[in-house]
Amino acid sequence: MPRICIPAFGVLLTAVTALAEEPLSLAVLIAEALEHNPEILRASQTWEAAKTKPPQENALPDPMLQVGFERNPVLVREFIGGHQLTEPGMLERMNMLSIGLAQEFPYPGKRRLRGQIAEKNAAGAGAELRAVQRSLEAQLKLAYYDLAYSYQALEVVNSTHRVLADFEATTRARYRVGEGTQQEVLKAQVELSVLIQRRLVFENEREAASTQLNGLLNRPPEASLGRPDTLPPPRPLPSLETLFSLARDHNPLLQRRQREVEAAQLQVALMKKEYRPDFNLSAGWKTDGSLDDYFQVMVETQLPLQRQRRQYGVQEALAQLEAARQTRSAAEQLLLALVRTLSSQATASSRLVELYTSALIPQARFALEAALAGYRVGKVELLMLLDNARALLEDELMTQDQLATHHRALAQLEEAVGASLEP
Repeated sequence: MPRICIPAFGVLLTAVTALAEEPLSLAVLIAEALEHNPEILRASQTWEAAKTKPPQENALPDPMLQVGFERNPVLVREFIGGHQLTEPGMLERMNMLSIGLAQEFPYPGKRRLRGQIAEKNAAGAGAELRAVQRSLEAQLKLAYYDLAYSYQALEVVNSTHRVLADFEATTRARYRVGEGTQQEVLKAQVELSVLIQRRLVFENEREAASTQLNGLLNRPPEASLGRPDTLPPPRPLPSLETLFSLARDHNPLLQRRQREVEAAQLQVALMKKEYRPDFNLSAGWKTDGSLDDYFQVMVETQLPLQRQRRQYGVQEALAQLEAARQTRSAAEQLLLALVRTLSSQATASSRLVELYTSALIPQARFALEAALAGYRVGKVELLMLLDNARALLEDELMTQDQLATHHRALAQLEEAVGASLEP
């Protein structure tokens, strides 16, 4: 009778025969994505544009150059020795040239407030860029972990397929010598067909994860990637209070909301300054061609009589400030709830991995070995043997699934808190 070999637990979790592919480094992928992803480039240019706004808002308006030319008729009557030399009503044309400069000066403090508002908006654009970077990094990790899971799942299925292939060969051998039935052979073959179907499912998942990764990297969908690293064991998380503190201090979207609140506060102060008038200073020189050239200096100011319009402007700014505060408060509450959920998910999946690796898988393996021993001496039916093999397969797959789930939750948690959770 052919001898049936059951791979050890460590062999089932890892590849018996590894695929000949180049290793795929997650750190290299993240660096490439941050450099080439279109969304990153768009957010980066938006930030660069926002940084140019404060100097513009701080600058004075351009001065105005004033050039004028006048030609006025003047009534001329000339008398010499008591005699009128020109006819009454004779008109003479007088030319006059004027040159001047005018500069508008906003009320003190207005330009400073406008510049500070622009600085807050630029800081918000910087926070938006960091949010896009964190989001891209998280999406890349999720796709990477999906790809790693599909590889590990395929290895488990392939290992189990080899075990069941030995079972099927044994049942055929037993059937040929009259110790088994044709039904047992068919059952073993059905199990092999089910494994082939599951292999196709995981291969499709591998292709989908590869396509998603290529999209995030701005590569063609069919570009070759290589084999991801084996996922490391689960790692402990900081306390929930620490995660909350990290999220409040480092989450880029929350920082953007805070910059919006600060910009709204400055806008209220600016609208209150609108009750104060702006000034216009002008200076000019005029000449009519004679020696009587003269200079002129003029100061103009607004008369802020439309106080009701300004009052409405202040009320609008106050309403926008309150809306910004409520938006930030809502964002913080949603963020803390998300952190709690992801922390619980990561912790639960870590515990499940520990449960499967320390208890369930050893028990399933022992049950399969016992069933195999009983099958060899005719005390256990093939159906029980197949059930035990299927149970071990499901436990192996669940271990890999929960391991990937743990790392997915960590990736999303790092995006939420805005900081790395590496030990």
